[in-house]
Amino acid sequence: MKDQIILKGLKSECIIGINDHERKIKQRIIINMTIFHDFSNLNDDIKKTINYSEIYKFTKKFISGTNYYLIETLGDNLAKKIIEKFGVKKINLELFKPSVYENDETVSIRLERELK
Repeated sequence: MKDQIILKGLKSECIIGINDHERKIKQRIIINMTIFHDFSNLNDDIKKTINYSEIYKFTKKFISGTNYYLIETLGDNLAKKIIEKFGVKKINLELFKPSVYENDETVSIRLERELK
């Protein structure tokens, strides 16, 4: 499936990390997301596509309510929830944790999940 909905630069904050100082205050997470969906038979009907506005709101709310040690676990759980809640067949996520290093240096993870 080549058709894609792409959301870039979504920002939310959560408790994330293994170090003591990371467990005390929320840190920013930035998300890039690619959702795969067939656009060929939509006939301009929102019910036949993926409502990216709803996924945007869900993603920000989901992340802000989480508390994980690993960004990998956060990404995996977010992908599973989006697949479950919105009927997405395939999703790619990249999550950035910009507060890890100095200045504009970041760490990120990428993952791909599909409906089973």
